[in-house]
Amino acid sequence: MTAHKGRLIIVAGPSGTGKGTVENAIMEKFPEIEFSVSVTTRPRRDYEIEGKHYFFISKAEFLKRIERNELVEWQEVYSKNGHYYGTLRSYVDRALEQGKQLLIDIDIKGGINLKKAYPHNSISIFIKPPSAEALEERLIKRNTDSPEQIRIRLERMPEEMLLGQQFDYSIVNSDLEAAVDAFTEILKQDDYQQQRSK
Repeated sequence: MTAHKGRLIIVAGPSGTGKGTVENAIMEKFPEIEFSVSVTTRPRRDYEIEGKHYFFISKAEFLKRIERNELVEWQEVYSKNGHYYGTLRSYVDRALEQGKQLLIDIDIKGGINLKKAYPHNSISIFIKPPSAEALEERLIKRNTDSPEQIRIRLERMPEEMLLGQQFDYSIVNSDLEAAVDAFTEILKQDDYQQQRSK
């Protein structure tokens, strides 16, 4: 992978598609890729570590950061819960200046906004579930959402799949190894295109 030019690897998809598992495999394969830490107002889950998975802040602090234009993108995700997610502008700019490869796991609309903000320094990849049935099964097995939250997530899927068409690439995650192979080929192809454009 190119190390002399920073790049944002924007990854999004419906909740429960297995994005995290694919991303972890990619970062094991390419140690130079760093995981971008977003800010959120949602409660921290038991396994999550402050500063590694997210920066957890209050809603009041989040709104202050919006006012100060410190977020390059932000979304209120699943509005019934009222949780906010965002990406710090300073965090992204610093990574690009340092020539880092930054993987950003993000809400779909946030990914589209981020791509617009950094059109020449980003690649966007949409992770899709094999089917709505497979997605529901994964959400239930994950055991992190209430039945009501699962219903909301499934209802959002048609809109999310439509928005996913705005991403540069898409991968159906029906088999982890195949998904990681497809992700790897996309990164290699993007590296080649970057070299050709110089």
